[in-house]
Amino acid sequence: MKPRVIAGVLGAITLLMGLGGLVSPERTLAFVGFAPLTPTQPALALGEARAAYGGLFAVLGIFTLWGAIDPPGKRTALLMAGSLWLGLCAGRCLGISIDGNPGIFGWVAVAWEAGFGGALVWSALAPMPIPANAERE
Repeated sequence: MKPRVIAGVLGAITLLMGLGGLVSPERTLAFVGFAPLTPTQPALALGEARAAYGGLFAVLGIFTLWGAIDPPGKRTALLMAGSLWLGLCAGRCLGISIDGNPGIFGWVAVAWEAGFGGALVWSALAPMPIPANAERE
């Protein structure tokens, strides 16, 4: 598959995840198994969900889509996006080593984050074919 297609698809999915977090933080919190600790301050938990699961992922998706336009030319954006996904995976793996088995949802999240991160890093570093009509030195 072409790096541009991979980055574009992953960018679109990430952007949709972010928009979901912005529009429906309650549903996002329920999906990841969280609930406000203090029922008297739900705005704090909803704001955190909008920030982390919404705004952060929306911008990450936008940068990934931007990188998909020209993967070799936007290598830095794709490497940043891939590194952020791999950072999520590393943090989750550290948590697993300290806190124990996270259950099926946690392991699926590890695979999801590692897959997204690895695919974006590959998209950034994959050699691009030289067009047949390009001048050669």
